[in-house]
Amino acid sequence: MALKGHGDPRWIVENRPDGTNVNNWHWTETDYSNWSKQKLTEMLSGLAIETSEIACKTGTVTCSGDVSVNTRKQKTILFYELDVSIKWEGTLVSTGSAGKGTVHLPYISEENDDTDFEIKVSVDGDTNDQEKLKDRFRSQIIPILKEKIPSFLQQLREVALGQTKLKLKQAPTTKLDHLEQTLAEKAAAAEAEKKAAKTTTATSSKSAGPRLTNVSVTDKFVCRPMDVFVCFVEPNRVKAYAGGDAQISGEKGGKFSLFGGAVTGENVEIDMPNKLVQKWRFSSWPEGHYSTVTLEFEEKNGKTIVKLTQTDVPDDDKERAETGWKDNFFKRIKGIFGLGPLV
Repeated sequence: MALKGHGDPRWIVENRPDGTNVNNWHWTETDYSNWSKQKLTEMLSGLAIETSEIACKTGTVTCSGDVSVNTRKQKTILFYELDVSIKWEGTLVSTGSAGKGTVHLPYISEENDDTDFEIKVSVDGDTNDQEKLKDRFRSQIIPILKEKIPSFLQQLREVALGQTKLKLKQAPTTKLDHLEQTLAEKAAAAEAEKKAAKTTTATSSKSAGPRLTNVSVTDKFVCRPMDVFVCFVEPNRVKAYAGGDAQISGEKGGKFSLFGGAVTGENVEIDMPNKLVQKWRFSSWPEGHYSTVTLEFEEKNGKTIVKLTQTDVPDDDKERAETGWKDNFFKRIKGIFGLGPLV
């Protein structure tokens, strides 16, 4: 934070006539889960499908997951991760045989395109007529859902933008620069090392484990320690820079999975907003091997100095880890949440 009287006026947070969050400059979050579930029920229940072969209708819609509309630095950031189930029933016209089942959309998320979601159709029973009914129903319901879900998502964006009256900022993709390397290549390299260890005495000494080293990174953020600390433990903030499939717990002992599972670990110590210690590993590392990441947050002259130390990093991954922290964590946090220059 800037010294009093010297900061950007958009950052002012004291009570004032025109509101405490001037120009939507600070992070806000509004839960739209209930609105979304009601809208999906309205759009997907009671759909009638009648052809020369079948007469079917959708019924109860069950929806779980989270939807939130967030603002930061005069931008709207939309997060959603939904699991939708739809009951259906119908009749095969040729025989009069009845059947019922479920349509399941297990993962609708902002990390995918609007039409990029899986649709599973099942039927209760396994007779020939029931299977035929299911197949005919599937062929009709999938095109309908491929129109309904994008329509719902467009309405959600319109409602979000209508509320914030700001531009929509897309969450970053889960494609990485240095963090995301091909796991198959890593596995092949590990296998080659094992074979080499069997053929030479020199390399056999490596079989006890990889050669280890440490990584140190220091960066400066234009904010209070708490503002940057929560970017490592608060789920929606983590998803904003690590992708919509990121999972994180802000509790001691809580597990995390980031960047499509490329990084996993566990919170060991949480001293908010001063210190965070985590067990941390790349998925390509030998099974069971973890490094220890210590993040220390120090307020100095209205800014926050973040000191990162990572111990027990395999030597051949030192550069990948160091560059990943700079580019995929610190730089992304600054860019998305406006916490400092991207240098």
